[in-house]
Amino acid sequence: MRRHSMTSTLAMLACAAGAFALGGCGLDVFADCSVTKTCAGQASSQTVCPLDGDPSRPASCGLYVAASGDDTNPGTAERPLRTLRAAVDKVQKQGARPIYACAETFIEPLALRGGEVLHGGYNCTGGSPWTTQVGMTTLSASANEVPLRVGAGGPTVVTNFKVVAADAVLPGASSIAVIADRAELELGRCHLEAGKGADGLAPTPEAKGATDGMPGKMGFAACTYTAVQEVSSTCGTVESIGGSGGFGTSPWGKAGRNSSLGKDVSGGQGGEPEGFTGIECTPGGPGAAGTTGAHGAHGVEPGTISVNGYEGASGTSGGEGTVGLAGGGGGAALGGLGVNKCPAGSATTHGASGGSGGTGGCGGKGGAGGGAGGGSFGLLCIDARISSEAVTIVTAGGGKGGDGAQGQAGGNGGTGGLGGPPPQYSPLKPGCHGGNGGNGGDGGHGGGGRGGHSIGIAYVGNAPAATGVSFEIGLEGPGGQGDDPQDPAPAGLRRDMESFD
Repeated sequence: MRRHSMTSTLAMLACAAGAFALGGCGLDVFADCSVTKTCAGQASSQTVCPLDGDPSRPASCGLYVAASGDDTNPGTAERPLRTLRAAVDKVQKQGARPIYACAETFIEPLALRGGEVLHGGYNCTGGSPWTTQVGMTTLSASANEVPLRVGAGGPTVVTNFKVVAADAVLPGASSIAVIADRAELELGRCHLEAGKGADGLAPTPEAKGATDGMPGKMGFAACTYTAVQEVSSTCGTVESIGGSGGFGTSPWGKAGRNSSLGKDVSGGQGGEPEGFTGIECTPGGPGAAGTTGAHGAHGVEPGTISVNGYEGASGTSGGEGTVGLAGGGGGAALGGLGVNKCPAGSATTHGASGGSGGTGGCGGKGGAGGGAGGGSFGLLCIDARISSEAVTIVTAGGGKGGDGAQGQAGGNGGTGGLGGPPPQYSPLKPGCHGGNGGNGGDGGHGGGGRGGHSIGIAYVGNAPAATGVSFEIGLEGPGGQGDDPQDPAPAGLRRDMESFD
């Protein structure tokens, strides 16, 4: 990795920033980093505030920030600004100047374009304020905000700052102290501290089961009108049709079936009719239960980092259960004409018809996958160049991966219809009942989300050197549960440094 000493970086920055500040005029940049400005109709003058000065002797032309200040002040040592953001805004609008901050706490997210110089830790109380860097300036922000972002606008120097990210609170959110986006950043005597990553989202399972199948119809009574008695129900693209009960001249019950996109699948068998040899009719066969949906996969990938932070690997949703098969229709009973059978004048002399089969229950929806646990990151480097001197990076624990939701229960199959009754006080027998429809298959269980990472420096592109950095890394977050409690999703990573290329 390419490194600069603090002095050389400041010198380079001073020259570049000076040229930027005086854009639009004729410029001469000299070896001592002074810039002579020559504008039309004006004499030359040296007006640039040096950026490479000794932090122990703050320049009078710099901007000063204290908690007791006011953002309407000019930002002098005697009348400092109140917020670091106000000082950075002045630098970005009016030209580069070093920024000096008291050893106090500032709760405000700060975005640097690049090219700024921030020195913190000054003693602002007592008889000689602004003369010594006695500690650190603390920069923090609200939960789920990144306290410090640094862009690619030029070499940036930050000394004697403690940057603290709050614990994340939104499900799956990460705590990140600093994001450097293609920046050239030099850190001196700084402390970067990330809070806890939030647990991943654990979705709520469906409270109710899927739609139940329709019950079959009761068969017609003996000696009455006879007709096909079938029922149907629809689950998505699947129509489940209970077999009709046997009747009259067609005394065999029909098989149930499920139909989808022009293809039929047979369900329960139709029942046999009563025989003249005394063999009784048989009921319709039950439809088979639907199959359980495939279980969702765990989140296993390490995730990605970008200027927007960290996005972890969530579990996938389970598959939908299949529709239960419809039941078959029951067989018909024998009829007859005469005493205690079908009297003269009856609509028909046929026996009682069989009940129709019930339709299959709908398959349950797959359970949603659990969300990834949030990470705890001291520094995210997006193709950035980082040099460090006496820097400590502390992370907390990664969040637990969210548990996947249980799949929705399949709907109950419809009950088969009863067979039709015989006449009262008759030796004729009832028709046989239809078969029950099969229960719908349960939805598959959602996969668990991966546990959150605890990483000091996560990077893509340039690999930062660990020279000048000490690490104190928290625990990785455990993975979320899926269908098997003994096989959760992978835990997060626990690393001083990790590439996300």
